[in-house]
Parts: sequence; structure tokens; C-alpha cells
Amino acid sequence: MCRRFSLSHFSLLTCSYLAFPNSLGYIQSMEIEVRLFATLRRYLPAGNDGFGFKRPLGGETTVAAIIEELKLPPDVPTITIVNGNHSKPDHALKDGDVLSIFPPVAGG
Repeated sequence: MCRRFSLSHFSLLTCSYLAFPNSLGYIQSMEIEVRLFATLRRYLPAGNDGFGFKRPLGGETTVAAIIEELKLPPDVPTITIVNGNHSKPDHALKDGDVLSIFPPVAGG
């Protein structure tokens, strides 16, 4: 999808499904941060920082969709936290969210 935005003396053409105009006509991308911990780090995609990665957010994306995208085995239990709060698989992610995925933790 392509859009043209004009501001006073210049115009900008963008062709991206991730670009959305804000109230001033500027383009801003939407993204989330995904963090994997402990044994789940082996499922990080290439180009990550060793702990997580930023991912563009297009349309409605849920916690479950990210887990599936990362190819985490369905038999591996996970604890999911969005912005510091426990979340369910059907939680819809929004621009700027931080999704943290942990394996179950035990110890003493």
C-alpha cells in the first residue's frame, strides 16, 4: 500500500504496510520488543542481540502468534509477560509493547 503525505514544502511517498501517519502527517513505524530467557534463547531469530529483538507490528498480533512465529514447541510450557504483567496467549500486542517469554522456573 502506498500513500503520499504532504507538509508545507515537501511531500513524502511511503509504500509500507507498517507505516502509519500520526496527527502531524509524519510516518511512524509500529513495533514490539520480544525477549526470550534461559533455555528459550535458542529460538531467537538471526540478527538478535542475544536476549531479544524488535519486530515490526502489522495488524493484530497476539502473544500466541509470536510464540508460533518463533517455532517454540507446543509441548514446551512458557510464562508470558507483556509490559511487566502476566498475559494470556490471546493478548493483542500494541505498538511499544515488550513481550518477555520465560520457561517455568523452579529452585530453592
